[in-house]
Amino acid sequence: MTRVTHIPPATSDGVWTVVTHTSTYVLDFEEMTLLRAPGVGRNDDQRWEVSELRRDSQDIPLLGVKQCTIGEPAQFWVSAADDPDVRTWRITTPVVEIERIG
Repeated sequence: MTRVTHIPPATSDGVWTVVTHTSTYVLDFEEMTLLRAPGVGRNDDQRWEVSELRRDSQDIPLLGVKQCTIGEPAQFWVSAADDPDVRTWRITTPVVEIERIG
């Protein structure tokens, strides 16, 4: 397991965890999926509120990473699990930890 400061946009392999102020994300580049575990983050500052998003705690299709750097919000490009023609951004609260776990 390796901790890093960012995930490069061209990343195409491995399994990564991204911890934000309010949630933890698991990015699987082998399966091209993104999973969000809401409320499992590092919330030292009570100003951050946990939002409920569709498909929380479920794998959704990951299309790519635009930005994922410690200290900044991550931006993940995903498609809807029930309609692959629908694409959207998942933008997080600021990232506090990134680790390659596989």
